[in-house]
Amino acid sequence: MKYKRIYIIGPVGSGKTTFATKLAKKYNIKYYELDKVSWDDENGHVRRPEEEALKIFRDIINNKAWVIEDTGRDKFKEGREKADVIYYIKLSKIKSYFRVTKRWIKQKLGKERYNAPPTIAQIFYFWSTVKKYYKKEEQKKKSLEKYKEKVVFVNNKDIDKILSM
Repeated sequence: MKYKRIYIIGPVGSGKTTFATKLAKKYNIKYYELDKVSWDDENGHVRRPEEEALKIFRDIINNKAWVIEDTGRDKFKEGREKADVIYYIKLSKIKSYFRVTKRWIKQKLGKERYNAPPTIAQIFYFWSTVKKYYKKEEQKKKSLEKYKEKVVFVNNKDIDKILSM
């Protein structure tokens, strides 16, 4: 089944961006990374004012079709309401720490693109983001109960199946 409005939630390092870009290509739908809504990379990777970020976000979700990915931040819950499907990527905490560390090393070596420069401060920020995500994971899952008819919990094998359909 082809969905037109797809929301992907998962921890840092879970493969949200890869999954989102592949789905967007498969369905010929525009993809949006909500970190780029929250952060202004054109002006030195600074946090956008809340009102500006929410305006950009609402402009996105008012389109007929989109693929967006995020860690499930409350400020973007309106997107989950409008989504046709919500994919929640399951990943263990230890694997998330491993993946963000591996990503940071690749970025530091110039082998992977990045939104923010791979500084020592950045890896500590990634680790704190992982920690915060898993502290609130049960709360995130509970907030999705009202959308249970459109929430699909997936792991990497499930993602491969979805992409091959």
